[in-house]
Amino acid sequence: MFLYHGSYIEIKIPDINLGRFNLDFGEGFYVTTLKEQAERWAIRRVATSKILNNAVEINPIVTIYDIDFDSLDLNILFFDGYTEEWLDFVVKNRGLSEPALNTEYDIVYGNVTDDDVARTVDDYMELLTKNRVNVYVKNALLYQLQFSKPNDQYC
Repeated sequence: MFLYHGSYIEIKIPDINLGRFNLDFGEGFYVTTLKEQAERWAIRRVATSKILNNAVEINPIVTIYDIDFDSLDLNILFFDGYTEEWLDFVVKNRGLSEPALNTEYDIVYGNVTDDDVARTVDDYMELLTKNRVNVYVKNALLYQLQFSKPNDQYC
């Protein structure tokens, strides 16, 4: 299986200990099976880097990894779509409560909280802080997410 990572530098050997802990699946190295998605990640990272470093010439880079998961003995947490379990895991990692420690898993796989989904999840998290979430609100949110464009990520 080919996995893609978008950045402004080529990453030949990923370091899973770098990165923010409050991302969708916690701290780790993120890749996707979708080349177009990795290209968007790379362009976003270049734009951010230019702003932070006043850099003029930084080009986006997509690094491709070829991984045979079948030959590895890995403990993988797999989310199949926008499920209640996925939402709870993402909310926990994004900072509403203590970040999830995914030390029991080698890899977490599932949908990305991209720009459109992030707004919906952020609204949901705000409702949670106001104690205004019930099963109907949660189900409505999950239903709404089913119409998001296809995406995926491995952490």
